[in-house]
Amino acid sequence: MDGDPIVEAHRLWMESGWEDCADGLAAVTSVIRVRQVLAIRADQVLAPIGLTFPRYELLIHLYFNDGQLPMAQLGRRLQVHQTSVTGLVDKLEGQGLVRRVPHPGDRRSTLAQATPEGLALTREAITLLNSGLFRDLGLAGEEVRALISLLTKMRRSWGDFEGSWGDFGRGSVREPQGAGAE
Repeated sequence: MDGDPIVEAHRLWMESGWEDCADGLAAVTSVIRVRQVLAIRADQVLAPIGLTFPRYELLIHLYFNDGQLPMAQLGRRLQVHQTSVTGLVDKLEGQGLVRRVPHPGDRRSTLAQATPEGLALTREAITLLNSGLFRDLGLAGEEVRALISLLTKMRRSWGDFEGSWGDFGRGSVREPQGAGAE
């Protein structure tokens, strides 16, 4: 098939009498495809330093929290099941980037703690991702902020998080007009 398969799927939905769902189909498939493209690109950027994006995400949470967090908190922050956190920590431990240590104030809890090598590699990963992915998404600045706003609205409507609309540190992301603040 030549051209964009999502456009073709939209056309087929329209021809099949599902006009009221065709735009939703195109939106969902586009978001899922962009997620796949971004995941591939992020992993390509991180591959030279031996990281995947999920491992980077865990490290970045440690990096911005004094180098350590309880394992249970990592699951909530990463929005993944605890078994996924255990697997990520196992892999990062094997690379010498993270270690498990007893929680000093709660004997029932274990901390994931970044090693000095893990913190150094996290700084390198930040530099690589900033220059190789985050700086240029193929959209203008206002388009990126509009995309963030729409995706945030969608995530919130599906119960992905609760609370107010964030400003992402610059007051640049706002609730879309007419959406109704809560």
